[in-house]
Amino acid sequence: MGAGQSIQSAVNGAANGDTIVLTAPADYDGNVTIAGKALRIVSLHRNNHDVTGSITISAVPAGQSVTFKNLSVSGPVSASDSNLNLLRCTMGQEVNATNPGNANTQLAVVQSNLSGKLRSTLTRTWVGYSDLRQSYFEGQVEIVGNIFDGENLGGIGIDLNGSSTMANVHNNIVQNYSGTYDFPISNECIGIKVDGQAKVHIKNNFIYNCYDFKDVGTEYFSGIGIYIKDSSACSISSNQIWNNFVQRGHQNNGNYVEFGNVNIWADSSVRVEHNSLVRHNDNLSEVRGGAINLYSIVSSQSQSHTHFLVSPSGLMSQKAGKDAGSPKDADKDHDGSRNDIGPNGGRNYIPNGRTTDKAIPISFSIAPQAVQVGGTVTIESTGATVK
Repeated sequence: MGAGQSIQSAVNGAANGDTIVLTAPADYDGNVTIAGKALRIVSLHRNNHDVTGSITISAVPAGQSVTFKNLSVSGPVSASDSNLNLLRCTMGQEVNATNPGNANTQLAVVQSNLSGKLRSTLTRTWVGYSDLRQSYFEGQVEIVGNIFDGENLGGIGIDLNGSSTMANVHNNIVQNYSGTYDFPISNECIGIKVDGQAKVHIKNNFIYNCYDFKDVGTEYFSGIGIYIKDSSACSISSNQIWNNFVQRGHQNNGNYVEFGNVNIWADSSVRVEHNSLVRHNDNLSEVRGGAINLYSIVSSQSQSHTHFLVSPSGLMSQKAGKDAGSPKDADKDHDGSRNDIGPNGGRNYIPNGRTTDKAIPISFSIAPQAVQVGGTVTIESTGATVK
């Protein structure tokens, strides 16, 4: 498609399974509706044009997907009861994927930039090696290798909810969910929140700068790195978490924050171990809510390093978090050594996943995780890859 042509016209004339290629380094104006077709829309000029309207997707045939690659979209994107892949895309507003018909659906977000909120209640969601502002998830979820940046606008970085939700959140940076509030706030300035009996494993992340910097009003469950409100099974391991607080929230002069103002808030059922936790001067403690803090260390930001997924062993050399994370064999680093605390630890990620041009598997399950010598393993793979 060249300059001035209509994407909607191309969609209307396309058959199920077709690819539409945007060839002009220019804007494509107008809204786009894709209904009942599995299509690929690929741009040859990433970031040199915009699809200026909104995109609506519905009723894509079961087992098939709509795929956007190298696409820049300035309007909101919504998908209903449909599989959707976003590969190296830039989304300027909210991406909302819903599942009202309880179809077997999947969302994949790979090496993309989402300025608005990502919301997915599809059966499965995989988000990897991307940059995001805020997010909400239900269903089976894997979140790996991303930077979630709140841009000091408050809110919640990763919000996981629902009794059917099972999520692995690992090797991410979650930062700057902060604000300066002159009024009471509730459930604000939070890095990761778990609610509704969700089952979530939070491992090898770096979560920091989630705070209310003005001691005015009442803060209720705010200024928290990880907030486990309600979970049927949750673990927090090998993360670096610091600078999550409410300004002067520890003082008994009207500023005391009874709920929140802490790196981790979780009850006694949550496993909290092998983390690096730095208490801000205004915190009461590193962990509150009843959870027992086991085997933690204290190290500054410079002792764990914010850069990640590039050269893990080099970045962690002589850092306090090196070889201080989970001691389990399944959590060992790429070089076979003990898990490093922070986003360089473990081996269930691609070190150059944010920059590679090679294929990235977006979803897989593997059982068993440990195999005896001479044993066998079965791998089931679903989804798409960046090629």
